[in-house]
Amino acid sequence: MLLLDSSLRFAAITLLVLMAILSLRDARQLLQARIAAALCISLAAMLLNTAPVDLKLPPIGDGIAWLLHIPNTILLWWFALSLFDDDFRLKPVHWAVFCLVFVFLGSVQAGLHLNWDRAVYLLIIANRFLTFAVLMHLFWSALKGQKDDLVEARRRTRLLFVVGSAIAATLIIGGETIQDLTRGVHQNTAWFSTVRVILILPMILFGTLWFLSLPAERFLFEPVAKRTPTKPQIDPRDAAIHRRLLAVMEDDHVYREHGLSIGDLATRLSVPEHQLRGLINQGMGFRNFSAFLNHYRLADAKTALADPEQARTPILTIALDAGYASLATFNRAFRTSEGQTPSEFRANALSAATAT
Repeated sequence: MLLLDSSLRFAAITLLVLMAILSLRDARQLLQARIAAALCISLAAMLLNTAPVDLKLPPIGDGIAWLLHIPNTILLWWFALSLFDDDFRLKPVHWAVFCLVFVFLGSVQAGLHLNWDRAVYLLIIANRFLTFAVLMHLFWSALKGQKDDLVEARRRTRLLFVVGSAIAATLIIGGETIQDLTRGVHQNTAWFSTVRVILILPMILFGTLWFLSLPAERFLFEPVAKRTPTKPQIDPRDAAIHRRLLAVMEDDHVYREHGLSIGDLATRLSVPEHQLRGLINQGMGFRNFSAFLNHYRLADAKTALADPEQARTPILTIALDAGYASLATFNRAFRTSEGQTPSEFRANALSAATAT
């Protein structure tokens, strides 16, 4: 068992370190790559920290590995969000959860040294609930955006990522919970350490194969040059569909319909949904359907906000008329696009109109 464990464990650690190096070497300018490197190091540290007694590092090294492995679930959460959300940025809430995990597990270690077993169990349960909540948010976020995603490679990856992560996380966290209940938190059985490596290794191998063929834009699921084309690069075979699409958007203003999906739009245009996805993504440069709709909705709202005839029209009315479901969604999209609130934009636009 020890020979099998050491062979699998150190092979996995080597591959994880290799992926961290490749991420920083080839794509360190991308947030996704930096998070991926941190995740790989954290997972490698987990494998070192959870090794059987005969494979343990010296106390100082083991302590460092313990610190580095603590945020692995949070880093996985960050990594998935950064892959599947084009607008993802690390916010205070992400850092707060990151710090909370350290607080929980640091308190567990203190409780173990002080033999406060009841407190230790409560802290472990709290940490497992936090881990479960983070994973559920990860899965929900990945699946929620699947219909909206226009990048085909990323759409396929969402489901594979959720299924693989769910299976691995359920088996590992479930196994740890069962072990804690049956053997106590002070015990770390050798067989479970080996099983953990066996469960993680297939995912590491898949990740390594992915990284070894990694251009920097792999984290974006398509070449960077296609991300923001200066003008539409429409395939001549899609020219007729493109004209019809522009007509329903610019003349019929279908973007004003609440809850409009790409399936609804494809039905209206009488084209296959996958063909419309390709046109909007590869031909027009939009990576998700929400961004495509926002392009038209924001332009519509800006025109209304700058119109002196509508100076007394409530911003909520303008937002709803443009197709937004709520004022909060509109405000968030507007600030992201324009760097100012709708009220500020309206005040500046009306002042400029008065001055002229």
